[in-house]
Amino acid sequence: MPSPKRFPSMPIAAAIVVFAGASPAYAQKLIFSPTTTAITVGHAAHSSLPKYMKCWEKEGVDVDVVGIQGATAGMQQIAAKNVTFANLGPEVLMMARAKGAKVKSVYTYSRSTIYRAVALKSSGIRKTEDLRGKTMGAIAMSTGAVPYGRQMLQAAKIDPDKDVKWLAIGEGAQAMLALKRGDADAWFAWDTAVAQLQAAGADLVQFNPPYFDDLIGNVIVVHEDFLAANKATVAKALRCIAQSTIYGLTNPEKTIRVHWQQCPATKPEGDEKIAMEKALLVFESRFSGYSTPKGVKWGENLESQWRGVAKLMQAENLLPADFDVTASYTNELIDEINKFDAAAVVAAAKADK
Repeated sequence: MPSPKRFPSMPIAAAIVVFAGASPAYAQKLIFSPTTTAITVGHAAHSSLPKYMKCWEKEGVDVDVVGIQGATAGMQQIAAKNVTFANLGPEVLMMARAKGAKVKSVYTYSRSTIYRAVALKSSGIRKTEDLRGKTMGAIAMSTGAVPYGRQMLQAAKIDPDKDVKWLAIGEGAQAMLALKRGDADAWFAWDTAVAQLQAAGADLVQFNPPYFDDLIGNVIVVHEDFLAANKATVAKALRCIAQSTIYGLTNPEKTIRVHWQQCPATKPEGDEKIAMEKALLVFESRFSGYSTPKGVKWGENLESQWRGVAKLMQAENLLPADFDVTASYTNELIDEINKFDAAAVVAAAKADK
C-alpha cells in the first residue's frame, strides 16, 4: 500500500487519503469520504474491496478513499465541493439541506442506524433515563452520533443542554480510558468504533431509544451540481459499492484479509485466529446492516424511512415543520446502479479463498 498523502485543497487537518493506489489516467479524480479516519474492516465495501475487485478500474472511474473525522466535517466538504462522495447519517444531510446546502442522497447504504449509546457494565447504567446528571462522551462533537444522542436524551425527557454535560473523548484506547476513569459515563459513537472497544476486551452495555429500529443508518451523499453533470460517473462508482457489499456479505473472512493486506494497521495484534475473531466483531457490526429487504434494490432510498427520521427530528425542533423530505434524496440512478449480475458476484466471492 502506498504511503498516505494529503490533498492540499482539503482544509481539514484530520483528512487522510487511504487506499490511494496507482490507477490509469482518467478525466477526473473522485474522492469518496467515510466520515471517520479509522477505516476499519467494517468500511471495506467502500475502501479496500472495490480496489481489490478492480471494479472502479473496470468501470473507468478513478476513486481515492479519504477519511474525514466527523459527519459535520464530511458534509462541509461535500457542500464545498472538495470531495465527491461522503457516507453519513440522514440527520446530518437533512439539517444541511434545511440550511440551504445543495446536497442529496443518491444511495441508502446502511438499512439500520450505525449509532450506538454504550456504557461500561460496571457503571450501573442500563437505560437512557440513567443518564440524567451524567457526562456524555463522544468521539468528537462534530460527529453524527451527537445529534443521535441529543435526540435520544430528549425522548427520555432529559435536556441535552442542561441535564447532562458533553465531552469529546476520542475513540479506541483514549475513549476506554475516559470511561474507566469516569471522565465520561456514557459514550455516543458508531457501531465499528464500539465493536473495536469490545474486541479489545471492553465489557459494554448498549441502550437504545424506542425508535431505534426505525432509523436509517448511512447514506451516500453528493453535491447536486456534480450529480447533474456526472450522472453516469456517479452510477458507475456506486455500482461498485453495491457489488463490493455483496462480496463482503458473502465472504467475510476473505474481505477481512483483503482489508488487512491493503491497510495493515487495521489488523489486531497477536494470534491470527484471535485477530480474525476480533475483526469479525467489527465487520459484522457494520455489514449486518447492509443487507436489503426483499423487493428493495441496492441503494434504494425508501420514503417511509426518510419520513420517519424527519418526523423524529421535527419533534425535537431539529428540522422545520414544512421541510421537504423528498428533496433530500433521489432514486434516479438506482436502476442504473443495479445493472450487474448479483449471482455472478456471489459465485465469485464464494470461490475466492
